Amino acid sequence: MLSASTKLKLCLSALLLSLNCHAENQQSIDTLTSEDLLAMSLEQVMALSITTSVSKKEQNVKDSAAAVFVISAEDIRRSGATNIPEALRMAPGLQVARVNASQWAVTIRGLNDRAANKLLVLMDGRTLFFPGFSGTLWETLDMLMENIERIEVIRGPGATLWGANAVNGVINIISKNAKKTQGTQLSIAGGDEQVFGSARYGFQIDAHSFGRIHAQGKKHDSYRNTNGTDAYDGWDAQQGGVQLDLSDGDDDAVKIQSNFSRGRFDNQQTAPRLTAPYFPAVRSQQDSNMFSLLSRWDKTLSADSSFSLQAYYDYQQHEFYLPSTFHQFDLDSQYRLKLFDRHDLILGGGYRFIQDQFNNNAIFQFSPGSLDYKLYNGFIQDEITLVPEKLKFILGTKLEHNDFSGLQFLPNTRLIWSPDNNHSVWTALSKAGTTPARSKEEMDIWLTTVPASAQTGNMPVKVFGQSSFMRDRYKSEEVIAYELGYRFQTSKVSADLALFYNDYSRLPFIISAGSPSVTVSESGIPYILQPVSLINDVRGYTYGSELSGAWQATDYWKLNLTYGFLEERYKTSSGNLNRPVYGTPQNQFSLRSSFDILSNLELDFWLRYVDKLADVGEKPVSDYTSLNLRLAYRPVRNLELSVVGDNLIEPHVEFNPDIQLGDYQQTLLSRHFYLKAKLDL
Repeated sequence: MLSASTKLKLCLSALLLSLNCHAENQQSIDTLTSEDLLAMSLEQVMALSITTSVSKKEQNVKDSAAAVFVISAEDIRRSGATNIPEALRMAPGLQVARVNASQWAVTIRGLNDRAANKLLVLMDGRTLFFPGFSGTLWETLDMLMENIERIEVIRGPGATLWGANAVNGVINIISKNAKKTQGTQLSIAGGDEQVFGSARYGFQIDAHSFGRIHAQGKKHDSYRNTNGTDAYDGWDAQQGGVQLDLSDGDDDAVKIQSNFSRGRFDNQQTAPRLTAPYFPAVRSQQDSNMFSLLSRWDKTLSADSSFSLQAYYDYQQHEFYLPSTFHQFDLDSQYRLKLFDRHDLILGGGYRFIQDQFNNNAIFQFSPGSLDYKLYNGFIQDEITLVPEKLKFILGTKLEHNDFSGLQFLPNTRLIWSPDNNHSVWTALSKAGTTPARSKEEMDIWLTTVPASAQTGNMPVKVFGQSSFMRDRYKSEEVIAYELGYRFQTSKVSADLALFYNDYSRLPFIISAGSPSVTVSESGIPYILQPVSLINDVRGYTYGSELSGAWQATDYWKLNLTYGFLEERYKTSSGNLNRPVYGTPQNQFSLRSSFDILSNLELDFWLRYVDKLADVGEKPVSDYTSLNLRLAYRPVRNLELSVVGDNLIEPHVEFNPDIQLGDYQQTLLSRHFYLKAKLDL
């Protein structure tokens, strides 16, 4: 049995990764294994640091002038999360809603939708997004959860370092170094709605270089709609990858990473037509295939300077919305230099090339069907020490050019004051913008059909969104964000409070109608064509607060609490302020408890409350309370058996259907469980 001091070390190491300690003499955690942590003194554990996505450098979270939350590998394991969106529910300020068995709506600080385009998602520095609408298809991001080192969540703009789409926040998923995943790991799980399994093998190349390979498969059953019918949203997917972490043991490190995935997703949607029934439900199976290859070289030039160069290729082939194929190449470089003991300078640049191909159908049509486009940028940021160990000022900007909206200027200023080792106050003023997608300027969409009636001259009305109305007029959506934060940290207790006010411009909320005309379809049906278009000249603002805290009650019991409040207001062209029709709850609450009953027996519970959403048509989404329980037992050191129960209080709806695909039934999330066995050899 572990001693009390050993258990305390483990708890504090996990606590550190959850933002609960301060670093003075920093050491990188990326080079440490669990055995290293056990061998360290408590003082050494407290001095660890991590590389945060806020600054692109090694830095303790306490010293970051931004709203940062880190989800550690231990947090993920003890939560029982089986995918990335489920794990993201742990972070304050995130709106995570399950649309159905495969689809998710995820955003930070409002404006949530399946196609949300104001959140930048990365994996090991590689951008994960669907170029068709510059958003994230979460159903395709099904990586092996045991490979994740941590997930860094930045609420608020991160455009200066990371670029466009980092409007409301950045999520960076960081995988474990191959050195930490040596040997063989096998896992298998099954429950009343899903089965999944995985295999991973880690190997050593030389004294300083390591590698691993992995593969996993999942199958998920369909949910039920609120009216009791089959939602036809089941899916199955396979995913695998190879990672090499090469080093000379001194100044050079190279990461080579390749991932592939394929999936088949059942889908049911309404498809508008010109004859009755005007909105028949259509079932289909949609395939998705992805492949990526990434290489990054990190070079330490001296104690005060370093350089990195990263390149990756990304291939995507999807049948969501309409069949599409994307080839993406990205090159990014960064140089860091400390000057005169007071200036910590980071500068760099990047280039991205995308080639797409859309196979148009009756509902979605791109013109042209294939296009090449590019994005390039340069940035500089200076962290200026005004008072050593006390006061720092960060000033930076990025210039970014894309082929749709031209040049964007994305400045950023931050100030952090740390009066002592336990307290820090920070404030920030920053600007960010989205990357305009082709769907905003070059896609026509059959939105709906108004049935024939006497008012329409006994002809159906085809409401058709025509992007040609907006050609060369659709500009990047922008935000100016004001933030203020406070942190308190000791070895037992931590608290983090963030306040924000976001001022948005050029939001696409207004539909402008063109002149209707009578035309005849290819099958000879006369109808009225009513063209409409989005106009992105709407302004709006959101404000809110986010609170997170942790308490290490004993060496075997830890509590984590988060709360988020969000208010949204938008100004139409008539000057009225209205609540938006978006899937964003006003209040969210989460409480997690991790309790070690014995050294080999764990009990975890996770209670969440989510406020109601604004109605979409006649479909309200009520508030709900969810409870997850996990019990894990290790009969021997290398084997973990666990049972997880999810959503144990009440079945509920979390989000409305994708209104871009028609008004079909809401999906009901019911109670479910799964059993899992994980073996490390």
